[in-house]
Amino acid sequence: MAGQSEPDSRLHDLFGAFLGALAAGILISTPWQVDTTGPDPFYKGPLIYPLLVLSLMVLASLPSAWRLARPPEGAMWQLDGGGFPLKPSVVFIALIGFLFGLVIMGLSASSLLFMAGSLYYLGHRRLSVLVLVPIIVTGLVFMVFKFFLDVYFPTPFVVEWLGG
Repeated sequence: MAGQSEPDSRLHDLFGAFLGALAAGILISTPWQVDTTGPDPFYKGPLIYPLLVLSLMVLASLPSAWRLARPPEGAMWQLDGGGFPLKPSVVFIALIGFLFGLVIMGLSASSLLFMAGSLYYLGHRRLSVLVLVPIIVTGLVFMVFKFFLDVYFPTPFVVEWLGG
């Protein structure tokens, strides 16, 4: 089972607020980082995915920023159990690997591997969770980008290497 975090830990709120501030900075600079000169409309262009993800990150960090500014009574600067947050760090490193996997293996394979590996590492050992959740979420992400938004990802390097 996944571990529970301390609800009164200000360190978690600091990290959440930091990620939100980082996402906000990248979100502000995104129009200058992504080439939008193509013929596609806004919702089909390459800017839509970073805007969606970064906006969700900023929204998800707002409760942490609020708790950091107005801490609940008894909140302390502590880590879970007083140790190094190993599990979140490993999942964060896996997320960075997921970004490289997008280019090498493609969206579907990278999403499946990242989600199944993260769920397993975080303690979810039921076969139904390890198989169904990654398949359902990957399928939804694929359908949203391909059929609803008509956004196609570049051909992965593996397909090019294999002669496809």
